[in-house]
Amino acid sequence: MSSAARPLVVAITGRPNAGKSTLFNRLLKRRQAIVHDSPGVTRDENRAEMERDGRPIELVDTGGIEEAPLRGGLGERIHNRTYVVLAESDIIVHLLDGQGGLSPADEAVARRLRTLGKPVIFAVNKVDMTKHESRLAEFAALGADELFGVSAAHGRGLGELWDRVAEIGREVVPFTPVEVPEQEEVEDDEAEVVHPEPHGPPRVALIGRPNAGKSSLLNRLVGYDRAIVDATPGTTRDALDVEIEHGDQTYLVIDTAGLRRPSKIVEDIESYAASSSLRALARTEVAVLVVDATVGVTDQDMRLADLAWRRGRGLVIAVNKVDLAPQLAAQQCHDEIAERLPQWPPLPLVRVSALKGTGMKNLYEALDIVVGGYRSKISTPRLNEVVHDAVEANAPAQVRNKPVKVRYAAQTRRAPQEIALFINRGGELAESYQRYLRHIMRDRFQLIGVPLRIRVRAAPKNERPAPQPASTAGRGKGARRTPRARDRRS
Repeated sequence: MSSAARPLVVAITGRPNAGKSTLFNRLLKRRQAIVHDSPGVTRDENRAEMERDGRPIELVDTGGIEEAPLRGGLGERIHNRTYVVLAESDIIVHLLDGQGGLSPADEAVARRLRTLGKPVIFAVNKVDMTKHESRLAEFAALGADELFGVSAAHGRGLGELWDRVAEIGREVVPFTPVEVPEQEEVEDDEAEVVHPEPHGPPRVALIGRPNAGKSSLLNRLVGYDRAIVDATPGTTRDALDVEIEHGDQTYLVIDTAGLRRPSKIVEDIESYAASSSLRALARTEVAVLVVDATVGVTDQDMRLADLAWRRGRGLVIAVNKVDLAPQLAAQQCHDEIAERLPQWPPLPLVRVSALKGTGMKNLYEALDIVVGGYRSKISTPRLNEVVHDAVEANAPAQVRNKPVKVRYAAQTRRAPQEIALFINRGGELAESYQRYLRHIMRDRFQLIGVPLRIRVRAAPKNERPAPQPASTAGRGKGARRTPRARDRRS
C-alpha cells in the first residue's frame, strides 16, 4: 500500500442471493469468493486488501443479514458474525436484488442497518442494461438519499459506486496520499537472474478433512472467533486469509474448506470450495495438516499430505482434539504416517487442542523451523563440502563399469529447495543414491519438513571437479573421517 494510513473498511451485505460475492469479486478484479446460485453460500466473512486512487481499502464480503435475528444453529452464528463485522466497518454497501424486487424483508433489513450508525450505500444489483434502470423506482420506498444501479456480473455502474465510497471515506477516515519518490535504476552487469526471493509473512495453509478442527484452530491462533465453527461438516467454504502476530513474527494463515475424496463430493458448492482450497495451497509455503485425534490417520489425510508435498510445500502435522483422545493418539498418528509413507523424511508432529488451547507454542515453533528451512539460502562452498564428504563416505555405483563422479553442486532455488548436481555422466545417478544425498543434506542444513528436489545434470566435458574443501585436504591416517552412511530413504 502506498500510505501508512489504516485501510478504509468497506463491508458488503445484503439478503441471500443478492449477488454480494459476485460484487466482491468484481470490485477486487479477481475471483476470491465462491459464487453460486444457492442462497447462503458465504458463511465466514471474506476479507481482501486492495488499493484505489492511492488509498488502501479492506473489502469485506459478509454472510448477509436477515430481517430478524436468527435463533439456534449455524444460521445464528453466521448472522451474529455478520452483524459484528458490519458494526466494525467504516462503510456498508447494502446490495439489493433488482430482479427480485423490493420485499418487506428488504425494508426490515434497511431499518436494522440504520441502527448501527454507519454510513450505508444502497446499491440495486442486476441492473444489467439501460432498460433495467426502472427497477430502481420501487426501492425508493427504503428512504435512501441515493440509489445506485449496478451489475455485479457485468461491471455496470461500479464507477459511480466507487466515487460515493471515496466521498464518504474522506469524511469518516481522513486520508492524505503519500508521495513515494521514484528510485533510480542501478545497472549491474554482474547481477544474476534468480527466482524471486521469498518475502513477507510466512504463508501457512490449514488443510485437512471436514470437521478436523481447522477453523477452531484458526480461531485459537487469532484469539477470537474469526471463522464460524459448527459441527456441520463443510461449514467453511471460502479460503480465509488472516494475518496473525506471535511474538515479533507475523504469519499469514489461510483456513481452507475440508477436502474429501472427489467421489464423495455431490454438491457443486463443495466442488467450488475444494477448488478454492487447492488454489490457496498453491500460494502458500507451509501446509499444516490438521488430523482428528479421535479418528486417527485416514486415507484422505495421507492423500492430502502427499498432495501438499508433491506441490513443493513444507509440511507440519497437527494432531487436534488430543483432549478428547487417549494420550497415545498422537504417537500412533506419527507411527502410522511413518509406516505408510516410508519414503518421506520425519515430519514435525505436534499435539494440539484448539478447544483447550494446548500445544500452540509447539505449533509456532514447528512452523518457524519448517519456514526457516524452506526459505534458507545454502552456501555453495558449504554445500560442496557436504556433498564431497557424502561421496567420499559412500561413492555412487558405477554405470557400465565406469565410475560416476559428482563434479560440483549448487542451490538453484529456494522456497521450495532445489539442488543441482553436476556429474560426469548426465542423468545417470541412481534414485537410491539421490535419496541418500537428500538425507545427508537435510541433516546438515536442518531442512526439517521441507521438500528437497535434486536435479542431476551433465557437467561440461572440460569442467574440472570442484576444489577439495580445506576441511578434508591432507587427511592422514589419524584424521577424522565421515562415517560411511547407509543408503537411507529421504
